Amino acid sequence: MQVWIYSVAASTDPDFVRCVVPWRVDGHLIFFGPCKKLMRERLRKRFLSQNIDHRSVTDQLFIVGINGAVKHLRKIIWAGRLTEVMTFAHADTHLTGARFQALRNHPASPLHVSPIFEAGELRGYRHVSLEHSEDDAWVADLVSRSQNVRLAGQSLTLLNGNAWEAFDRDCCMLLQNMFFAQGQGIEFDGPALDVLRRAQPEKPGIDSYAVFGRNKKGSAIGLRGTFLEISGDVAEQFISWLNSRCGSEAQNAENVIAKTRCT
Repeated sequence: MQVWIYSVAASTDPDFVRCVVPWRVDGHLIFFGPCKKLMRERLRKRFLSQNIDHRSVTDQLFIVGINGAVKHLRKIIWAGRLTEVMTFAHADTHLTGARFQALRNHPASPLHVSPIFEAGELRGYRHVSLEHSEDDAWVADLVSRSQNVRLAGQSLTLLNGNAWEAFDRDCCMLLQNMFFAQGQGIEFDGPALDVLRRAQPEKPGIDSYAVFGRNKKGSAIGLRGTFLEISGDVAEQFISWLNSRCGSEAQNAENVIAKTRCT
């Protein structure tokens, strides 16, 4: 079992996910598109290949997001178990129908590129969303270097070689929805912090805000661009704790939403 924990820099609210990555498809499913380049590169290498653009995942791999740093308050705002890894081309072709309509129709959809095929072969992508449109940031969601690709307007196409080698960040995923904050995040209590301290014995100053420890100056470590990886027994302990909290916090969120509607 593995747990990957990261900071959702684009969403600083500790009680709501206020960004499009991750995307709550429904109560059972989460879509994770761009962002977290290192994480997606690793998943691509682990599950996909030149001839495999989609794979169902049986590994017990969980991804957990905490809100971006604000007012010294950090909570878990989403969590999911990885179920499918795929290219954006596969996602564009297969994530269809009523279930994915809201995902596809949102102006800043995280399914932000559509494939360009020639003679049945993937030759590039076209940017079709507002997500990561500034300064053509969407290009870096697909490639780590500009070799063998050409950017023309909203299209990124191969110059030579093959798509597998050129689009080395071409990876998105689906996850089983364990928790998605809609009014109440999950606080890091004593048992959770005990697990995090066991997972990071070399990190000083771990508390409910500095969940990744503190640097020599005493500032909370943010793990910008990367994530905390927990494995084995410690991972099992963390997921056991998280499972015990997901249901209660989801119910609390429903109560908050219901109360808001009543007033």
